[in-house]
Amino acid sequence: MQVKILAALTRGATYTRALHVLIGAAVGPVCVLIYPGFSESLPRDLAASAVVPVPLLLLLGTVPAMRHAEGMQARLLLVPADEGAIGLAPAKGLPARWRTSVWLVARVWWGLLVASVVAQLLSVTGTLATIPAAERIVTVLSVEIRGGRERIWILVFVPVLLLLTAAVVVGAGYVQLVLAKRLLGPSTSERLADAERRADELLARNRLAGDLHDSIGHALTATVLQASAARELIDVDRDFVVRALTSIEETGRRAMDDLERTLGYLKAEQPSARKARPTLADIGQLLEASRASGAAVSSRTAGDFAAVPGVVSREAYRILQEALTNAMKHAPGSPVDVVLDLTDERIELSVTNTIVEVTRRARGTGKGLRSMRERAALLGGRATAGSQSGRWIVSAHLPLRLES
Repeated sequence: MQVKILAALTRGATYTRALHVLIGAAVGPVCVLIYPGFSESLPRDLAASAVVPVPLLLLLGTVPAMRHAEGMQARLLLVPADEGAIGLAPAKGLPARWRTSVWLVARVWWGLLVASVVAQLLSVTGTLATIPAAERIVTVLSVEIRGGRERIWILVFVPVLLLLTAAVVVGAGYVQLVLAKRLLGPSTSERLADAERRADELLARNRLAGDLHDSIGHALTATVLQASAARELIDVDRDFVVRALTSIEETGRRAMDDLERTLGYLKAEQPSARKARPTLADIGQLLEASRASGAAVSSRTAGDFAAVPGVVSREAYRILQEALTNAMKHAPGSPVDVVLDLTDERIELSVTNTIVEVTRRARGTGKGLRSMRERAALLGGRATAGSQSGRWIVSAHLPLRLES
């Protein structure tokens, strides 16, 4: 027990918590000093210090900003292990305001009680320490003790009382922290809102991770294929080499744009500083980049993609990008057929390529296929991938509107 108390005295949080308690203790005497003033009776003044400020504290508790201010001070001085246990949001609604009022009153009353106990302990400790040197009768807690050197044994109680005082200070700070968590902590609705916010942030980061995987994966696959083809034809077809190098440059720039946008989000930059994510309006560049990689890509599109909702258009682009990446990676040189149809209700997308021998195919992790399925599912649609009659078919069905 003594070791724990002494260890607590070496931590700065112990003293900041004690300061927080004493600040509450000072409110009552200040109010009494203003009105009605101090009397000659200490018990009466303590009672007045506990009662006089109550109406003012209850009124202040109804001010929404007061909960925010108290939360900030509690986080700073009480040093909770989890800062989220003490809320910072202004009071919204009667229950939160009522809890703030109760907190203010409890803080003042607890501070007065702790300050009174600590002051009494220090007074008794100081009096006992002077008894061996006193040549008179000393009164301690209404008990008369004759002073003198023969009473030196009383000094044994001094360190005990000091340790008790320290225990009171440490315990009072801990109790203050518990009260703050109970009365200033987030309400159930606030915790639910915070959980939803965290879930939204996690979903956004996972979506960005998927975008980055699809974009960088496509860029690297296309770059490897183009560089390989250019190396083989560098002495035969210089025009093709120039086109391949140009395509590598453009693919790299688009990948850098995606990377910059993702890092910008992770760094919490302003939305206006982030670049727009590619949509179906950009599939022309995507198909040309795939063709420049040496893939024989044929495409058929039908519909006005400008009318497609932004989120559907962006996810459809990523699904198409991942499907093309898989075709180039696992079936290099195989013809790829892209069909994209737009109806009044949905987008129908299919990417088909010839299956090459297993020994020639590159191994994959399956993340790309999972990413396509997840993107489609989030929109209320579905994406499938599988072999049929010697061909690998990736298809996606995406509704333009979420079902109610």
